[in-house]
Amino acid sequence: MNKILKNFSKVMHNPVIILNRLYYYLTGVRVGEIKKENDNQKGILSALSALSGDVKIIELEEVTKDITGDDDCKELGELFAYHGSDKSTKHNYYLLYASILKGKRDLPLNILEIGLGTNNPDLPSSMRGKGTPGASMRAFRDWGKKFNVYGADVDKDILISEDRIKTYFVDQTKPESLDNLVARLPKFDLIIDDGLHTPWANLNTLNFALKLLKPRGYFVVEDIRDIYIPVWKIAVSLFPDNYKYRLIKAKKEIMLALWPD
Repeated sequence: MNKILKNFSKVMHNPVIILNRLYYYLTGVRVGEIKKENDNQKGILSALSALSGDVKIIELEEVTKDITGDDDCKELGELFAYHGSDKSTKHNYYLLYASILKGKRDLPLNILEIGLGTNNPDLPSSMRGKGTPGASMRAFRDWGKKFNVYGADVDKDILISEDRIKTYFVDQTKPESLDNLVARLPKFDLIIDDGLHTPWANLNTLNFALKLLKPRGYFVVEDIRDIYIPVWKIAVSLFPDNYKYRLIKAKKEIMLALWPD
């Protein structure tokens, strides 16, 4: 472990390298390759959690207490529900987004969401008919009258083009697929990972997101399962001081919010 930490200390200035190395040390494979979950990997994650024991998980209500009862916040939640997104029904993620976007509703912001909500049962992270593809993009678009909303998904059948909404194909498990998008996209005020929900896909997307975040932009990962919390505790504890983060306990699962300071 000391050798691992020593190697990490040499690349603290470069978060992309940090996450590539982190992925390799946690899984034993290089970024972009997929390794199935197994008992040995889960054991490794549990053992490594000791490295970041001082990383706290904060309750969502504490993070968002400044917008409790806010009309804008309530409307955003209602729009998620109206369009068929679970961000304000099954989950209470809308509270975090209302807090991040507080006072910015009338600005021409750019938002990107990775994972649009496929119902194809043959694809991983499928909603299997329990949600509406593209729902949260439409909610953001309707809430922020000047927002430009972008999306990307591995399911080509759900890609759409609507007023102030553009979508693209992407495979989170392949860094080259994410890299191909970089030149086609603007810089973003908010990037959301609501896609595959595995740490290797999340870390690939974070590497991609760091290239596209504005100086005051936010990157959010949704639906972090308990077994993967050690991955994120280690990742955030290794980030340079010019990045801030919150690991946040929502109604059902954990979220990560990361932003340049």
